[in-house]
Amino acid sequence: MRTNRTWVVVIAATLLAAACGGGREDSAREQQAAGVDEGLAEQLHLDECRGGFTDGVNADTIRIGSSFPQSGPYAAFASIADGYRAYFDMINADGGLDGRRIELVVLDDAYEPGRTATNVQQLIQEEEVFALFNIVGTANTLAVWDSVEEECIPNLYVSTGSPLWGDPDHPWTIGSFPAYSVEVLGYIDYLRQNDPDARLALLTQNDDFGQAYLQTVDEATAGTDMEVVAEETYEPALTDVTSQITTLAASDADAVILGTTGLACPNALNAIRATTWEPTIFVTGTCANPLLMGLAEPGAADGILSGTFLKDPRDPQWQDDQAMHDYLAGMDRYSDLADDDVYDVIRAYGWTMGALLVHTLESAQRLTRPAVMIEALHLDDVSVGLTLPGSPFDTGSGDKYPSEVGQGIRYDERRGYFQFVGGPSDYEDRTAEVTPDDLLTAD
Repeated sequence: MRTNRTWVVVIAATLLAAACGGGREDSAREQQAAGVDEGLAEQLHLDECRGGFTDGVNADTIRIGSSFPQSGPYAAFASIADGYRAYFDMINADGGLDGRRIELVVLDDAYEPGRTATNVQQLIQEEEVFALFNIVGTANTLAVWDSVEEECIPNLYVSTGSPLWGDPDHPWTIGSFPAYSVEVLGYIDYLRQNDPDARLALLTQNDDFGQAYLQTVDEATAGTDMEVVAEETYEPALTDVTSQITTLAASDADAVILGTTGLACPNALNAIRATTWEPTIFVTGTCANPLLMGLAEPGAADGILSGTFLKDPRDPQWQDDQAMHDYLAGMDRYSDLADDDVYDVIRAYGWTMGALLVHTLESAQRLTRPAVMIEALHLDDVSVGLTLPGSPFDTGSGDKYPSEVGQGIRYDERRGYFQFVGGPSDYEDRTAEVTPDDLLTAD
């Protein structure tokens, strides 16, 4: 679906530029090459771009690059690519995008930011990809944040909910799921309704990812009867959080928010299970999938709370849903996964991201980096893949947060999937407003 925008006619812009001197003429040529009008060119600071506008595109292919962990303790996130690989294979089998096949180039960074930076440099300079896609991790994305701006490479739908991706001064990077700050507000809203005097404990990763949870909790609980009584952090390279959980358990807090990811998620749940502590447990959306929950010991994950913006393939409420039928049929035909693996929501997320990327490429006014990036910045109620009803991707309001509507969920270990809790939390056009200021810009 194309958004309804008024585009300046290139011929008129060119004539105007010629009448106003060489500088304006150069600017008009630049806009014409990019396929965007003057105002949008300024939004993307095209006059500062070092890279070409159509590198990575030829008559037959569009080269897309990504860097994510395929080894090490965060290798579970490699399953995301199972979903979008299948989606791209389906598109390619149907003739591609105007006859061009999507060619995917992926490199392993083991969730190490330094390797991400090296990989992205290789993807841009050696592999000559047109755009970057779904890089995993906040610190990993920050490691390339400035360089992709200088090169003007679309860094599309990164797999991290950092509020930083809403920064208008970095228009070439955009996120994919609700900001961590919005996720935390959903947890605090739940406690307001169910345990307004709750004493809270926090375990967070010691980086920008964890800081988003920590700062939002501090601000969201100010002026309430809730109190943060214990805080612990862990280093991203470590996944054994037993000592931190032991310390938190000693506080006997009523609820704990686990700002964790990867193997630290099930390890934290196992550590809680090993104590006599019985808090209400909230886990990040990055943890809320059966793949990681299945690594927890029996009983450790039952009843934990989180949030989502996607339909869970294991949830029977979607058994007659057409989008779910399309997903299952596509994964059956275009992946070699076992049946049970297809039902993991982490792969459903990958499928949805693949659908969003294809929509963005197809809807762009021209197949240039600036035109594609502008399309990503002007999504208009785009419902693709397995987005929940009422949770479309939308950046047309001028903000850079594609997803701002989340649904509370609770894990039912016996059934093996997350069930809805309450109604959706809608922060459409308000993510920046409700996010602590310090989380909106990088140091």
